[in-house]
Amino acid sequence: MERFDGVRLPKAALEEFAAALLRGAGASPESAAATARAMTDASSRGVDTHGVRLVPFYLDQLQNRRMNVAPDVTVTRTAPACVVVDAGGGLGHLASYRAIDEAAALAEESGIAAAAVTNSTHHGATGVYALEAARRGFIAIGCTHADALVVPHGGIKPFFGTNPISFAAPAPGEEPVLLDMATSAIPLNRVHLRRDTGTKLPPEVAVGDDGVMTTDAHVATGLIPVGGLAYGYKGAGLAMMVEILCAALTGMPHGFRMTKFTGPGQPVTIGHFFLLLKPQAFDAGGYAATMAAILGDLRSQPAQAGQEVMAPGDPEKREAASRAALGVPLDRRTWGRLVEFAGTVGVAVPEATAEASVDGGGSAA
Repeated sequence: MERFDGVRLPKAALEEFAAALLRGAGASPESAAATARAMTDASSRGVDTHGVRLVPFYLDQLQNRRMNVAPDVTVTRTAPACVVVDAGGGLGHLASYRAIDEAAALAEESGIAAAAVTNSTHHGATGVYALEAARRGFIAIGCTHADALVVPHGGIKPFFGTNPISFAAPAPGEEPVLLDMATSAIPLNRVHLRRDTGTKLPPEVAVGDDGVMTTDAHVATGLIPVGGLAYGYKGAGLAMMVEILCAALTGMPHGFRMTKFTGPGQPVTIGHFFLLLKPQAFDAGGYAATMAAILGDLRSQPAQAGQEVMAPGDPEKREAASRAALGVPLDRRTWGRLVEFAGTVGVAVPEATAEASVDGGGSAA
């Protein structure tokens, strides 16, 4: 977890505040509610890089009409267990939740279902939607692509997006297991967070315009694939897989040809992909017992000094419990931006508790 000077708010208050700000920027109530829900879900679990600190980004996108503020989300069933959701050029969160709804209904009947989302935009933490499906009892895989930020293995200029992959599975007696990772060494939003908090990047995760490694978040303009300099072909291969699922299947441009998310320009349209499996369609009744055994055996493994063996999502589960009690943290700079915008659109600012040092910045796509 990162540490930064910031404030804390209860999750419910933060979600309503975020939704009100998005409405103030022109988003439809339905889009604003879905986006605020996704962001606060991420923030409440410690995924600050893709949580409420993204609100200023979405406000800018909405105000500059780089997305449809009131999209008409439509669904077409293209095969017995396949749907295509057209996001209408709006915020990607609404269409992604809709994709989970539609795929869950099909998977409940057929045991498996896929949903491709086209004509969408950034949808925050991809794991939010896989987790939503797992909370309903499904194993879920989700992914999305993005504009070129990651250099290919052996390259010096960005080609792939951070192209995150998420995997979630129900776990008996606890929140689902959740893997939510970028196919880059770190997500771009971690670079932004380090800029805002004035801290350096880890070594061998980013390059500057010249393709040379840097730990300066203000110099970093490209990211290295998962695996680093020696084994980055692994992350680059995964990024290619995501590009095929999210661009080739949806008709969207791939990252290298995509309009940049940030700055002025034309609207950015991207794709997402989700696959849901109903465990009971495969396991003949043994899924819950096997999952419990896997988790129990993994967590009981001997650990290195000062370490603990955990399952994917365990750190976020602990952080969620802490934040439920103490409030969800926001870095000071992001909070200032939200308060400033609230003043311009007449949105009431909820009471926040200031802290000199709060934990934040958990793993994310």
